[in-house]
Amino acid sequence: MAYTVAAIWYEAAAEHQNIPGKISSKGSKSWWQRRLAEKLVGIFKPDKLGHLFHRDGGRQKAKIEAEIFATKNNQHLKFAFSSNTQKEVEILQTPLEFPSAPPIFLPSKEVLSFYPGFVKLYDDRELTVDETYPDLCKALSSLLLKGGGAKQYATFIKPLETIMGGQLRLKAGRFYLKPSGKKEMEISLVAEGLRKIGTLAYLAANGSLKNVLFWDEPEGDFNAKILTQLASSLIELVETYKMQVILATHRFFLMKELSVQVEISKGKIPAQFISLVPRKSQIEQGGLLEELATITVLDEILAQDDRVQQLFYEGKL
Repeated sequence: MAYTVAAIWYEAAAEHQNIPGKISSKGSKSWWQRRLAEKLVGIFKPDKLGHLFHRDGGRQKAKIEAEIFATKNNQHLKFAFSSNTQKEVEILQTPLEFPSAPPIFLPSKEVLSFYPGFVKLYDDRELTVDETYPDLCKALSSLLLKGGGAKQYATFIKPLETIMGGQLRLKAGRFYLKPSGKKEMEISLVAEGLRKIGTLAYLAANGSLKNVLFWDEPEGDFNAKILTQLASSLIELVETYKMQVILATHRFFLMKELSVQVEISKGKIPAQFISLVPRKSQIEQGGLLEELATITVLDEILAQDDRVQQLFYEGKL
């Protein structure tokens, strides 16, 4: 939901500009109604927008409010839709200022291996793949920075390229990994986890990491050593490049590593750890991991230790 709002909020900036050859809506109410609904359906892929509700029966209505802090005056976007909504949302308030750069969403699956021609395929054909994938491919298609812009991200990219063992290159619409002193490798021959690291590095190299980074389950395909470096890199995005980073993870090691780095920053890195508790319909949050009362993955780790200890005492191990 947050990515959808951020993406359309940025897209709305162009609607307020006079671009030669483009008919602008000037950010009209009808434009917001249509584009928010289209993006929500494109991201979540329900048969109709109203299906985003719990199927508890009866007509229901949801109100969503978003606030952006990256402007002189905090701006609000408010909209609503009901369980029988089909094609448009109800606009309650629209902003007057807009983000300077689009958000980036890294889905749980890598995209480099199917990047060639994917955007055109998505635009021309009916696919069940959600819109985060073509959005990411479009961001990857931007040309690389040079000069001062490239130097700005050099320290961020270098440790990521060390993990990959080379540099990522885009040639004739296909990605390759160029190991130092060796020939290029087709990206499909590279481990999936390294493709994800390469994606992050390439987005920095082409200047796409400027606003908000969303990452769904970044821990996939990574060992603990890589996760430690990844946590440091994500912290660097916040501390050095002033980005907002939003992660969804089930890996306790990554949670703890991020919490430790936030704690030793002594308040320099603002953070919120959030735990969803579905059985209680609650959301818990805190500035550090240990401030959460419910950490399901930790509960299961401790429960497993108890089971192993009991089996040992029973002579079964």
